Amino acid sequence: MTLFLSRLVPALLCALLAACSLAPPARENSTVYYDLSAANAESGGALRSLDVVPSSWLAGTAMHYRLAYADANRREHYAGSRWSGQPAELLSMHLQRSLMSGSNGPGAGCRLRLDLDDFTQVFDSAQSSRMLLEGRATLYGTQQIVLARRIVSLSQPAGADAAGGVAASGPLTAALIRELREWIAQECRKPG
Repeated sequence: MTLFLSRLVPALLCALLAACSLAPPARENSTVYYDLSAANAESGGALRSLDVVPSSWLAGTAMHYRLAYADANRREHYAGSRWSGQPAELLSMHLQRSLMSGSNGPGAGCRLRLDLDDFTQVFDSAQSSRMLLEGRATLYGTQQIVLARRIVSLSQPAGADAAGGVAASGPLTAALIRELREWIAQECRKPG
């Protein structure tokens, strides 16, 4: 009996190892990571520095949405879709490329701070959504004197899923860059 078991145990172990190698591969992570859609805004500007500061709930990479038609105060996030970085970081890269590309210009010496309050896909109905960007912009002069403040609130029509929100982020970012560039050109010419 012991001879039988001594031969059976190795045979069973070999069979078990062979069975494990035939098992289907482990399920891969199905999360899709998105960058902000390319913003089609011309470069040019000369800010001294630029900071985008997110609200605490925007400090992660979750892609947030709100079903305004059901409960406008409730925020959700897509389970299988995430930003490739924090929205404030991604937005900051686009703004820096467009607003800090030169050393001379109407914004020379000024510093911009954008407090990002909202960056959410808002569904007004089950089939209709818009990407919403809201924040507070502060422009500082050379001596850290506040030159101007303004509220920023922009939206762009988006599709009915996360990919639609991503596609809307490019035109939304381009609109923000245009609005900030005009504002910087006007306010940085003032003494301060």
